[in-house]
Amino acid sequence: MASSINAVPLWSNYSSTNPSTKTDNELGKDSFLKLMLTQMQNQDPLSPMDNKDMIAQMAQFTSVEQLVNISSQLSAMSQSLGNNSGLIGKVVSWQGETKTGNYDISTGKSEVITTYESGLVDSIIVRDGVHYVKVGSKEIEISDIQQVEDAPDQDEGAVDDLSGSDQGE
Repeated sequence: MASSINAVPLWSNYSSTNPSTKTDNELGKDSFLKLMLTQMQNQDPLSPMDNKDMIAQMAQFTSVEQLVNISSQLSAMSQSLGNNSGLIGKVVSWQGETKTGNYDISTGKSEVITTYESGLVDSIIVRDGVHYVKVGSKEIEISDIQQVEDAPDQDEGAVDDLSGSDQGE
C-alpha cells in the first residue's frame, strides 16, 4: 500500500519570496529546500529516512536561513552607520522647543516661538535600530537634524560653545 507524501514546508521563517543568494557555484536556501524535498520524495518507502536525520536537516536549513537574515541585517546596518559616521565632527542644527507666546486678539492666533539648537557631533549611537547623534550630553535622532555644516576652523574664531547652544529664530 503506497501512500503519497505531501511535502509542505513547516519552517516558520521560510517564504518563497525570501531572497536567496544565487551564484554559479553556490546553493541558496531555495535550492537547499528543493534538494531536501526531492530526497524525501525519492526515498525508499521500505526504509525511510531516520527521524534524527530529518531533524538534523531541518535544523541545518533553519540555521542557513537565519545566517542569511543576519548577514543582510548586518550589511544594511554597516552601510547606514557608515553613511552616518560622516556626521562626526560636523555642526548639526535641529529644532529645539516650540512654545506659544502672546495671544493676538486681532488675528485670533497665538505667537509661535521656535528655538533652534546646534552643536558639534561627538559620536553616533544606534539604539533599537534608530540612529542618534550625540552632541554634548544630548542625543538627537538623525531624522530631526535640519542642517549640517562643516565645523568652523579654530583660526576663524569658532562659535563660543557648540555643545547644544540655543539659537532662536
